[in-house]
Amino acid sequence: MMDSAMKRIVFLTFLLVIFIPSSLLMAQSGQQKRWVIIDAAHGGTDGGVIVTDKIREKEVTLSLSQLLQKELARTPGIQVQMTRASEKTMSIAERLKIVRAAPAEALFISLHVNAGFGKNASGYEIFFPGFKAAPEDKGDSQVILKDMVKNKNLNDSVRFAQAIQRNMENVFPRKGRGLREAPIPILNDLTLTAVVLEIGFATNTDDRKKIMSEKTQQAIAQALSKSINDFF
Repeated sequence: MMDSAMKRIVFLTFLLVIFIPSSLLMAQSGQQKRWVIIDAAHGGTDGGVIVTDKIREKEVTLSLSQLLQKELARTPGIQVQMTRASEKTMSIAERLKIVRAAPAEALFISLHVNAGFGKNASGYEIFFPGFKAAPEDKGDSQVILKDMVKNKNLNDSVRFAQAIQRNMENVFPRKGRGLREAPIPILNDLTLTAVVLEIGFATNTDDRKKIMSEKTQQAIAQALSKSINDFF
């Protein structure tokens, strides 16, 4: 017969066998959950740029956002949050409230249609958040920590933008206008990976035809879905 010490060892071994694998599985499932926030620019009373006589930017960005959401639904473990999923007016502040409520490791992408710079301007542009003026007190540990977080977010945003650039080339070959750092309101003071994508120029005849094509919109959604999966 086993003594009491041996019984305790057997019992503890049994507990380890039963509970450790389940806890590992829970941890792994938690790690696999990825958050993506999709922002369909404009909406409601804010129509954005004029794409055609009857179509405004707000309708194109909403259509693309919904297509991207469907594409991402094919990937297990991705949780999608839309800033707007219908025809409604939303301020920048309302959008930022949604973004800031998301986990720090989330991805944020805001979809827009470009215009201007003459009728010959064409192609897509990708913007990422930059830095504001650096604080003077570099000895403050909180300031140093904040700078480290901003550096990581900036590097991750650039890496995400590069993934988008690679995959958008399949939709708009040789039409990339580069990665740009710009003070865009929707990107201000975000503490996560974030980019703004201008998918093409409504003022350019060829771009406008592509933007209005259901086939091209689907291809853009697939390119963005692949970019998101590439980043993760």
